[in-house]
Amino acid sequence: MAAPGRASVGPSGTIRRSMDVADAALLAAAGVTTGAINAVAGGGSLVSFPALLATGLSPLSANVTNLIATLPGYLSAAATSRDELAGQRARVRVLALSAGLGAIVGTTLLLVGPEDTFEALAPWLVLLACALLAAQPFVSKWVARVHHHTAPTRLVVSVGIASIYGGYFGAGLGIVLLAALGLTLEEPMQRLNAIKQVLSLTVAVVSAVAVAIFGPVSWLGVALVGSGTMVGGRVGVGVARRLPDHVLRGLVITLGVTVAVVLLIRG
Repeated sequence: MAAPGRASVGPSGTIRRSMDVADAALLAAAGVTTGAINAVAGGGSLVSFPALLATGLSPLSANVTNLIATLPGYLSAAATSRDELAGQRARVRVLALSAGLGAIVGTTLLLVGPEDTFEALAPWLVLLACALLAAQPFVSKWVARVHHHTAPTRLVVSVGIASIYGGYFGAGLGIVLLAALGLTLEEPMQRLNAIKQVLSLTVAVVSAVAVAIFGPVSWLGVALVGSGTMVGGRVGVGVARRLPDHVLRGLVITLGVTVAVVLLIRG
């Protein structure tokens, strides 16, 4: 891990850290990698979250910083899905409302709950995200062959519940949303994925606004990871695609499990 750097006490009594060059380089690289992974396989937060932890941020601060920093990547992904969203506007509006409400609940739980509760849950949430990422190939194949009739009420509820998790932690949210959509909609995979992108963006925006106002955000971390994410989404994806999917996924899962173990030992 990078050295923590200097710490100073701000006017509100919160501890602020300076960031050295090594920290900045780590976060920028993590942002690029996160953007590339999200564009190829999903689960990029399992890179940016531990990188923020490595600079000395608490699990809560790293999480809320990561929620904002990954927003540009979601925005870019949603913007590229306009063709697949054709004819789904009304459906997407209803589901986005459900996602927004779920995100409000999840982010509220994150911000008003005791920080030590989040720190105790953090390693288990990381392991859950790892499990979701490991299951992604099976979920994708299963969704592609499921043909159920539309059940809007069940889908709205499922999206809302998934978005509570997304507002609280976020990593692996897209995989949960894709599974919920596949259970209830008869649509090609590309159209389901487009809806998922919009719902992920909705959760990210709601969470980002809330934590920006009330959360212990490291804005320098946001700038470094966020800008890196945009670069990774545009340029780094070419590099990431040279790796077989299972290798890339395995590397990210290994990193996530390592982070979870370290958090458990520290706790």
